[in-house]
Amino acid sequence: MEERIFSRILEDSRARIMAAAAFPHRRYLYRTLAGVPKEYFAGVCGLRGIGKSVLLLQLASEAKDSLYLSADSAYLKGEDLYETIRFCAARGYKSLFIDEIHYSDEWQSALKTAYDEGLARIFFSGSSALEIGKGADLSRRALVYKMLPLSFREHLTIKRGFPEAQPLAPRQLFDPKKRERAYLENTKASAFLGDYFAFGGTAYPAQEKAYFHKSLENTVEKILQSDLARTREIGAASIEDAKRMLHFIALSPAGELSYSSLASKVSVSKPTVMRVLSDLERLGMVLRTLPCGKSSVRKEPKLYLAFPFRSFFCDSLLSQPDIGALREEFFVNHAYPETCYLQGARGQKTPDFMLDGKSVEVGGAGKGAYQMPDFIMKEGGEFTGKSIPLFLAGYLY
Repeated sequence: MEERIFSRILEDSRARIMAAAAFPHRRYLYRTLAGVPKEYFAGVCGLRGIGKSVLLLQLASEAKDSLYLSADSAYLKGEDLYETIRFCAARGYKSLFIDEIHYSDEWQSALKTAYDEGLARIFFSGSSALEIGKGADLSRRALVYKMLPLSFREHLTIKRGFPEAQPLAPRQLFDPKKRERAYLENTKASAFLGDYFAFGGTAYPAQEKAYFHKSLENTVEKILQSDLARTREIGAASIEDAKRMLHFIALSPAGELSYSSLASKVSVSKPTVMRVLSDLERLGMVLRTLPCGKSSVRKEPKLYLAFPFRSFFCDSLLSQPDIGALREEFFVNHAYPETCYLQGARGQKTPDFMLDGKSVEVGGAGKGAYQMPDFIMKEGGEFTGKSIPLFLAGYLY
């Protein structure tokens, strides 16, 4: 590596770490990554735009002899990642924070060799969950975590200035006294549920809708044109098919679409739909919630989107999102992947979901209990009996 390129890395690292000081709040994975034992490298992957870069920079600001670099930087194009790591380590930088690492074609073997040679301690991120885990065996060398989009709890703190609240375990929601306490401590948050429906999930500023949607538009294009295209050899037509699948999910009430009906709408095969949705799930855009029970393997999942893509896609298509789908999606996004949906016999009414051994129905303020759930999560302030205010599900992480 030439000294001028290293100087550019050093200059950018200092500027980016300094700029990250403007973001004092830490995502929920910060403590986990900071606590990874020193004998491991640590990685984080997940949806674009949820704060992975800032997380790395925050960790870098706390580490000794640290250096941050992004593998997608134009001045690093063509540079060998292993040689870059070796060059930086030789100059005393023993804690390296490498962003967008999957842009380096040989990143897996570079990390393996750097680990085996003890060059430096490395933290890394990748936007594509599909790329993390391919290639060289890093299981003995690196602990990789998938970061979820901003929860409602984090959204309130990071984007709306609320004091930081503690996350809640499902058992705390199901315990009457603990549920009442959580509601009373966070009662002002209930008014911001609609705000989260429109602006939640990503770390993009939410002051101006037009700018927020432009950021999301750019994110969608990068996911489809770059991340999805990297998973397999696909052309422009296949990328357009994936976009149409996302549009149909956004426009449909929860549970209405099947693989077969979606294949018919997009005019592709059912196996193609299943493959593309599996890829989009691993990339963080789609959530597939499976039916409960051991016999559920052959049954189709319910299809949801990460926040705020349903509202974004509907807005771009001049449509209003289905409010029932938004409510279910809010619950699923915060309970995922620990929840499954209940499916009764033909004509039988059942609660919507299972979570931590309890059946849960999700609905509006007037939702009744005729499905006989253990609990009803309602959009409103009722927290007595079986009722749980829906916004409290946003505190599950």
